[in-house]
Amino acid sequence: MKIEFEECLKDTPKFRQYLSKEENDIEHLEQRLERIIKMCTVAVDSGKDYIKNQSAFATSLWDLQKHFSNDKNAHNALGKVIHCFQEMNKYHTILLDQASRTVLKNLSVFVKDDINQVKDYKNHFTKVSESLDNALIKNAQASKNRPQEVQEAVNILAATKSCFQHTALDYVNYITLLQSRKIPAILSTLLDYYQACGTYFHQGSDLCNDFDEFFKSVSDEVNSMRSSYHQLEKSMQNRHTSVNDYTENNINQSVNRIEGYLFKRKSKGFKTWCRRWFYLCDNQLVYRKRSHEESYTVMEEDLRICTVRPFNDNDRRFCFEVISPTKSHILQADSADMLSAWINALQKSIGAALQFEPQTRRPSSSSPSSNIGSSKKKIHWEQFLKIPGNSTCCDCKGSEPRWASINLGITLCIACSGVHRSLGVHYSKVRSLTLDAWEPENVKVMMELGNDIINKIYEANYTEESGILQATENCENAIREAYIKAKYIEKKFVCQIDSVAIEMGLNAEGGNSENDQSDESKKWGVKKFRRRHRKDSSSKSDDDSINFPSMNLNLSREHLLLVGENLNNSTVQCDNRGILGSDQESTEGEDNIIEEGSLATFNSNLLLYKASAVHNLPVMSMAFALGADKLWKNSEDLNRTPLHQAVLSGSVMACEYLLLNGVPINTADDLGYTPLHLATQKGCIAQTYLLLKHKAQYDSEAKDGKKPIDIAVDKRNADIVTLLRLTRLNEEIGVNDEGNGEDETYKDVMKDFSNFASSQPRLLRNRNENASPSRNETEDKE
Repeated sequence: MKIEFEECLKDTPKFRQYLSKEENDIEHLEQRLERIIKMCTVAVDSGKDYIKNQSAFATSLWDLQKHFSNDKNAHNALGKVIHCFQEMNKYHTILLDQASRTVLKNLSVFVKDDINQVKDYKNHFTKVSESLDNALIKNAQASKNRPQEVQEAVNILAATKSCFQHTALDYVNYITLLQSRKIPAILSTLLDYYQACGTYFHQGSDLCNDFDEFFKSVSDEVNSMRSSYHQLEKSMQNRHTSVNDYTENNINQSVNRIEGYLFKRKSKGFKTWCRRWFYLCDNQLVYRKRSHEESYTVMEEDLRICTVRPFNDNDRRFCFEVISPTKSHILQADSADMLSAWINALQKSIGAALQFEPQTRRPSSSSPSSNIGSSKKKIHWEQFLKIPGNSTCCDCKGSEPRWASINLGITLCIACSGVHRSLGVHYSKVRSLTLDAWEPENVKVMMELGNDIINKIYEANYTEESGILQATENCENAIREAYIKAKYIEKKFVCQIDSVAIEMGLNAEGGNSENDQSDESKKWGVKKFRRRHRKDSSSKSDDDSINFPSMNLNLSREHLLLVGENLNNSTVQCDNRGILGSDQESTEGEDNIIEEGSLATFNSNLLLYKASAVHNLPVMSMAFALGADKLWKNSEDLNRTPLHQAVLSGSVMACEYLLLNGVPINTADDLGYTPLHLATQKGCIAQTYLLLKHKAQYDSEAKDGKKPIDIAVDKRNADIVTLLRLTRLNEEIGVNDEGNGEDETYKDVMKDFSNFASSQPRLLRNRNENASPSRNETEDKE
């Protein structure tokens, strides 16, 4: 059986495709058999040309063998038979009468009776199918305001559908039985002819004896086929009882696999209705015609931006509407049950797609900053692949990665991205390079890291002796999953903190090693860092070189060990489109500032704290890999968090990196200052916007009684005052408007701030500095 009977009952495109293939197959078989009959007739009628025509007959059998190229046993059996006939061809001079009674008669009967019977039933099936189509159209067109017309259409449809289902089963029955019978029918005819040859030709007896054993096995196989054929015939006759048990509830209606016919209203011209086979595929709603078409048409490319609802503004029943920001589609189901099933399945699919979307903040009336209109844009994703190591998958080294983990700063192939999604967003936040819109802050994070840096951190200690196979492009999914979990969750290949401490000159307990006991003045530090890029590879300068932080610890100057120095020296090139926007505008430059500390104090938490102060994302990544606590506060510095330090550094990318990796946003220091307080105090508009977008509490009060807006008013920073007041106003509007919180003016203004902060931060900062008091009057309170 090549087709399940349910496919016949559903009349799926797969069923129609099966019919087309089988019809072509039978036609091909008929042509070959007719040629065989013709050649045999010529051999009988043309005694003088018998030998020549016998050769042509053998040739036609070779063509027949090709028909069974997918059936090894039949293919081999035919090959043996044909070879035997060719050897016996020189002895066949008196077999004309026997050939006429075997080959010509049996195969002609097979063609006239069996094949023509299937062809006749094809015409009947086509007529019934057309009747069903007409009944479906009439049923769909029946006005719900005319009950009698509706009932008549329903009755006709039910009768026609039942007739069609029985006819379809009969048609498949005839085809299946024919395909099952053709091999034994043809082989048995040829075997009869072979036996006649052995009888009439004493000269070929020796040759026949050589093939007797083989042909005996073929004969047994044919008998077995015949027995199977009779059993199949009986089972096929019982299939009709399933029609009464079949209902449309048997259709697969899982969230991702619902499929079936819907009427689709055309959006142009006369807005006529056409019937198409719809299904869900990769967060897309697609459809195709019933037959003679392999390709499909995408109706909606991204279900995440769609909604679905019933549609009652016309006289057709069972209609619903799929709405996207740019268009609307009216579809019609066959029944109320199918209407409900489609709406529920589409809503669940939309929800499932949104759950797998990278973590962007959703509107919420309870959150004052939840409606901030993020400035997202499609990126020139090819530029990400120019970052060192990004041209291949970070984990399996597969080619052409098209996905990224935005909190890790790496590119991934589709197979590895699926495993990353399964880790959970607290480990990896996956986003498409080609399909998703990207926020400027995420782009900044991606440009600072890359596969080379992350792998030199997370694969530093990988060896084959670890007992874990390294993922490769074509490895099994179990190997890929085990490797990625060991790499990012268990962190088995990261240099342990004790090993790093010993390399820096410390023992495991935190004291100096024997070689360094006399040198108590040694310190460790993290250098201020920002990756630069250049547009022209032919012009290089000192500013073009990039010092990537590393796990190697080199003595940079006397008594100072820099963490993560000289991992790699390379440049990132990008074209004039320049997706890799620099963070230079939102920081205070490089200035070779180094955050230092005593070697005795070295630990992962302090490493993250100091790296955040100099916006050094690679070292921050190293600190997380070494086990830095996201909730840690520095008791030696007003109990501030790494996020406080990132804000003080002036870096948007450092703040975004910490927030992507789960560092709390509203933690207050000993003065009661949250990161939003400090961003307001420093006049960092881009950081203020970023914190509000991530749901920072805009009205928290410090110990001196000041809220962020009070600080902004004191600093006379009009833009930050506007941001904070709009956020508060939006919350009030949201509460008063039944929790909707969808004020369009607020979202437009916030989007403008995002665009300005991303594209022209220096101009935005200068504008506020010109309107602010002198720097002496705005000294940070620490």
